Amino acid sequence: MGGSAFNAILAATSFPRISPPVYRALKTRLVPRLQELYGLVAVPIEAPEKKDHGDLDLLVCEPKSQYGTYVPHDVVKRTLHADYVVPMDGNRTSNYAVPIQRGEWDPLGYAADEAQKRELANNGEIYYQVDVHVCLDKAEWDRILFFHSYGDLGMILGVISRNNGLLWGEKGMKIPNPPNPPFELSDSFHAITKFYELPLEPFYEGFQTKQEAFDWAASMKYFDSSKFTSTGPGFTKVKPERKMYAEFVEWVKATKPSSHPYNQLPRQERFDRIREDALRFFNKKKEYEDLAKLRAAKTRLNDLFSGTHVRNWTGLGGHWIGVKKIMDEVRNRLGGEEGVLKFLEGHTEDDLKAVVLEVQLDLGMASSPTTHLQSSDDSLEKPSIDNEEDVTKDTNVSSRL
Repeated sequence: MGGSAFNAILAATSFPRISPPVYRALKTRLVPRLQELYGLVAVPIEAPEKKDHGDLDLLVCEPKSQYGTYVPHDVVKRTLHADYVVPMDGNRTSNYAVPIQRGEWDPLGYAADEAQKRELANNGEIYYQVDVHVCLDKAEWDRILFFHSYGDLGMILGVISRNNGLLWGEKGMKIPNPPNPPFELSDSFHAITKFYELPLEPFYEGFQTKQEAFDWAASMKYFDSSKFTSTGPGFTKVKPERKMYAEFVEWVKATKPSSHPYNQLPRQERFDRIREDALRFFNKKKEYEDLAKLRAAKTRLNDLFSGTHVRNWTGLGGHWIGVKKIMDEVRNRLGGEEGVLKFLEGHTEDDLKAVVLEVQLDLGMASSPTTHLQSSDDSLEKPSIDNEEDVTKDTNVSSRL
């Protein structure tokens, strides 16, 4: 049943599930109305064999010129002839409650069904829940329209892709790279389906049954039913009402394993091979490797050019302001963080230590006589409690930089 967005003002029984003929009539009526406001209006293709619907989802983009970059919610509400709206600003989904007029279902042959729904609702008033999602641009509109068509098919493509060591969602395809952000491969679904060797003709011609949709999804390159999983680390728990998704998970158990050569490899090696294929296909290999090198270099920089190292090399003890001044001057002489990184590419830790000591000498900073009291695992940000008094005396501040 729809209507969950309106729980605060209307009972759930006010939003009955509707039959496919009623759903199609509603779609036929409302799409042209929203086309008065937006250049792009579409409804994702419905799941095959669906018996009823809880709401109507509309994707819109490119407001007409008279509205500039934003169509006000009250204008959309008036255009849809809605009584209520749960507005969400920006590129998000707003919910509209459109009243079902008395006798509206009679011409469609559902008069008795309408009467029954009204008996269950407060005061006999029932509504359609119409969800309008505003997309940022046509590219996003295309992606969301594709990924939300055929019910849970987008989720199914996503879970198969995750079984390949890749992430495919409505924003595109990425390589997971924890603890770093995912690496973006492509936001073009045309390119992504080409990489996976998924023909788009059947998708746009239409799947008449769930079996047809499952067969198409499972034709994805690299798919292997024998190693397929939908639970565990990295997998999002799916709501019980996602019945098509659940049916696919069960269907996979009975399908024949793929013969792709990668499927004979251990899991991590298989992931590595597939990711390598993806990087080459999307022409992202150099960018990915350069980013990995940069992260490795920054890790080395943080390991070698830290406050703890500089303090220990200079013998400044708890004189943290002095440590910071030396580090700032080293960066200044070597050309900033990037300069220090380049220096470390061709020099050793001892070479960096020599630069630090030279800067210390030039700045006229003597070693602290209490250096031996400092713990070797103290950090610049959080020295131990034992030397907090010394930190305060030497820096004349009550907190550390």
